[in-house]
Amino acid sequence: MATPTPVKYQFKATRYFKTTTHYELVNIPNALHVTEKINISESRDFAKSKPDYWVKERKNNKWVKPSLTGLFKTHKEHFFWGCRGRYQDLILFVFKNNREDLTLYYFKDFFTRHLKPIIDELE
Repeated sequence: MATPTPVKYQFKATRYFKTTTHYELVNIPNALHVTEKINISESRDFAKSKPDYWVKERKNNKWVKPSLTGLFKTHKEHFFWGCRGRYQDLILFVFKNNREDLTLYYFKDFFTRHLKPIIDELE
């Protein structure tokens, strides 16, 4: 199956806390699959899946529970992957400039664990 073209989102860090960073959407593409504000916090290892970070969305001026996704390491240092639903939509997170900038690639209705070719194509 061919890899679909992802929707690309650019976020900028707006607030920093000890274990959490808030990001705000800089560019708004035609298709909005995530909210304009997201919260990325370090995992405290309560989940069996053991993600490195958790991502929450902000709707109606509140952080939504449950989290959008956990973030898991890839073969590249600044790339992390997650998914919406039960492996329904693949989401790739790319941190840049010491986590100041975040690029999010949203693959609607596509999921794979073979991320190396996709990440190499995005670089």
